[in-house]
Amino acid sequence: MAQQDSTGLQSLLEKQQDDMISNAVPTVRERKKTLLKLKRLLVDQEAALIEALVTDMRRPAFEAFSFEIALLLNEIDYVCRSLTKWMRSERSIHSKFGYIETIRKKRSPFGSVLIISPWNYPLQLALMPAISAIAAGNRCVIKPSEYAPATSKLLQRVISQTFSPEVLTVVPGDVQTAKQLISRPFNLIFFTGSQETGKAVSQQAAKQLIPVITELGGKNPCILDETGYSPEAIREIVWGKFLNAGQTCIAPDTLFVHESIYAKTLSEIAAVLLSFYGDHAKESKDYGRICNRAHFEKLLHVLTQGKIRFGGDYNAEELFIAPTVLTDIPSESPIWHDEIFGPILPVIPYANLESLLHQQVIQRDALVAYIFSKHKPCIKLLENHMRSTTISINQVIQHGANPHVAFGGVGRSGHGSYHGKAGFQAFSYEKTAYNVYRYLTVPGKFPPYSDQNLHIVKKFRKWLL
Repeated sequence: MAQQDSTGLQSLLEKQQDDMISNAVPTVRERKKTLLKLKRLLVDQEAALIEALVTDMRRPAFEAFSFEIALLLNEIDYVCRSLTKWMRSERSIHSKFGYIETIRKKRSPFGSVLIISPWNYPLQLALMPAISAIAAGNRCVIKPSEYAPATSKLLQRVISQTFSPEVLTVVPGDVQTAKQLISRPFNLIFFTGSQETGKAVSQQAAKQLIPVITELGGKNPCILDETGYSPEAIREIVWGKFLNAGQTCIAPDTLFVHESIYAKTLSEIAAVLLSFYGDHAKESKDYGRICNRAHFEKLLHVLTQGKIRFGGDYNAEELFIAPTVLTDIPSESPIWHDEIFGPILPVIPYANLESLLHQQVIQRDALVAYIFSKHKPCIKLLENHMRSTTISINQVIQHGANPHVAFGGVGRSGHGSYHGKAGFQAFSYEKTAYNVYRYLTVPGKFPPYSDQNLHIVKKFRKWLL
């Protein structure tokens, strides 16, 4: 990045932080006004945004609207309805020996927030955290992914036409741009992407003591036991897996099927895929493409790690990989521990859920764990085993669109949650005003201390402190 660009980034950050200092923290009315401007932008630019998403990902227009624009509109509506309640300060009064204390708590914005978004949902994952940040009263800088150039370019243009850069701005660029931004003294960084890059971002931020929220994905297991099998369940799983050509952080990564229903599950998966995308998925208008060449090459290697039971076709020129089902995975295959993030579904039989969990082939801190079952002990067993922030029962993906459900990871799948109230809290911190009214002087509080005073403190500590 040129020195002039670097200077411009520093100037932008200083303007945002100076604006936070010189102006009062945005009121609830001002925050709602900003959010409603963003909503109007999404509505007015709907056609252009869908066109950009289709250009970048060959994504069906239905998916582009439903899982990018509609989610953002619903989040804004929910936040605007709830924001007044979330912003109310909490006040309490406590009476103790010799004094009365009042405690008043409120949420305060961090300041200037950097949002680094990925390529798989380039609009939603850029603006969803921005909605939370704005609701909490922050200023925002968004660094969109260079692997979604059409969406990135459009987002920069429409944001700059709608918002002052001191409030919300988009800074496009490559990995060098991201490194330059991370080196700046932002007050908070929000990153969505791979574990490897997330570690690098966190390490750089730690040098400046900047807090970081990371959303890193993971190998989301999907358990299908003999009580949970139905054609409807298979359709749900297949839809969630191959949505956006498998490039969804909360997609089922690997399907573990009870051995008693293994054969018919494979048969039903094939039937559902044919009903979704036809005999030639490459010709289906409802099936997307892999976003970039590097990820395409990685997925080609995954295709060699098991027996192809369905699909397996690909076209390098179009970055197309057919919906694929793999079985008979060798024990030494990397697919057991590496996130797939593509349209390849390993289907693995198991005899007993407890034994399966003890084999340690399931990532306990995955972003989400799915189970299709009517057997409550099995559901409870998975809940107790997983460290994931979400255990989803008899559905996939849907929880990610619900603003009442905190969206985030733990351990290898990330740190921190957002969406709805969780997002408002993640992008703010608790500020406390503590006031004491004394009406008695407490003897022995100040040095020199005595053994008698220590005895008094031990005896009456509940009332003194």
